[in-house]
Amino acid sequence: MATRAILACAALAWLAAGAGCLTSSNSHCSNDLTCPSGMSCHPSGEGCVDSDLVVACRGGDDGKPCSVAGMPPASCLGGVCQASRCGDGRITGAEQCDGNFLKSQTCQTQGFYEPAGLTCGADCKFDTSACVGRCGDGIKNGMEQCDAKDLGGASCFAAGFYRARGLACKEDCTFDIQSCTGGRCGDGAINGLEQCDGKAFNRTCDSMGFAGVMSGLSCTTKCTFASQSCLCAPGRRCKANKQHCACDKFGSCGCVDN
Repeated sequence: MATRAILACAALAWLAAGAGCLTSSNSHCSNDLTCPSGMSCHPSGEGCVDSDLVVACRGGDDGKPCSVAGMPPASCLGGVCQASRCGDGRITGAEQCDGNFLKSQTCQTQGFYEPAGLTCGADCKFDTSACVGRCGDGIKNGMEQCDAKDLGGASCFAAGFYRARGLACKEDCTFDIQSCTGGRCGDGAINGLEQCDGKAFNRTCDSMGFAGVMSGLSCTTKCTFASQSCLCAPGRRCKANKQHCACDKFGSCGCVDN
């Protein structure tokens, strides 16, 4: 009986010792993140990574060769071996994505106007086939003036020219006006119904009947005479062909009937 009791006590002690050694296989990171079994805290503290990738680079500098069983040779980066295969559910190496992991990317970050639609292809490259709206898709949308041959019904008139033909679209989806003709306001030449353009004028104050004026002609950005043109005194213009501007010896000017 004594021998049997001793054996029973030893068994209980062994079980107790074993129970005391049982620990969770989870990893607890410093930022209260808990990584599941088989994964460890990323050395940077940002998320979890497969434990074998961390072990392979422990104590190694960036660029150090590393290998993980069943994976192609790779190198260390940030304390993690960059070995991977497309489809293993982790983004490493040259992969843009893997499975449902898109690394916070959306259609919008890929140059489209709407965020929804981005997926990951079987080659671990972004699949943008379901993304919509971007410059270069041949459809005018967003803030685009045009897209390829889609000018949105616009012509050179929309760019301010006086003839319609010649409008095209640039690669950045803005109007290409190189082939537009007929002139436009701002080109420095008087054409169309313009009264003036920059420093070019089709008339003078005298030819319009404003004699002796103290201010000459000036042009607006709309290619019309500015309101301060042909004044005799600040804010005062004489009647064309009925008055003229005259000044006394003190420099005071006013309108005098002809």
